[in-house]
Amino acid sequence: MPQQEKSAIISLFSITIVFGFYFYFTRQNYQAGLFDTPDAGILIGKSILWLIFGGGVFQIIAHIVFNIIYAIITKDANPSSLIDERDKLIELRTLRIAYYIIFVGFITTMIALAMGQSIFISIHFLLSFTVIAGIVESLMQIFFYRRGI
Repeated sequence: MPQQEKSAIISLFSITIVFGFYFYFTRQNYQAGLFDTPDAGILIGKSILWLIFGGGVFQIIAHIVFNIIYAIITKDANPSSLIDERDKLIELRTLRIAYYIIFVGFITTMIALAMGQSIFISIHFLLSFTVIAGIVESLMQIFFYRRGI
């Protein structure tokens, strides 16, 4: 299994876990009415900053732990991390798909704002499309590596 395919699997796992927790706790806070106060913008900003920091730390830890476990299981202490033309092509294609999804999310968010949706809903629309783009990017990388593009 190429290093980039393993990385895509780890990214898929960590995106799902991190954003799953974020959306779960945000939903609980939303139902509790915490986002209906005048300080809702501050709470949203702090929540997303913690998401970025926590998600980054979790992803780094997940990559390290997975690579250690994979090295122990396969007894491959020195995995190859060479990037060839195929890897670059797969990365280009998957990033292009992810950017299209984020663009559609941005346009959808602007339409929601123009129709009078709250900032909370609009920001989470954009965040949801970003999550979908990350998941689709990882899934497409796995697909392209297994298909042999």
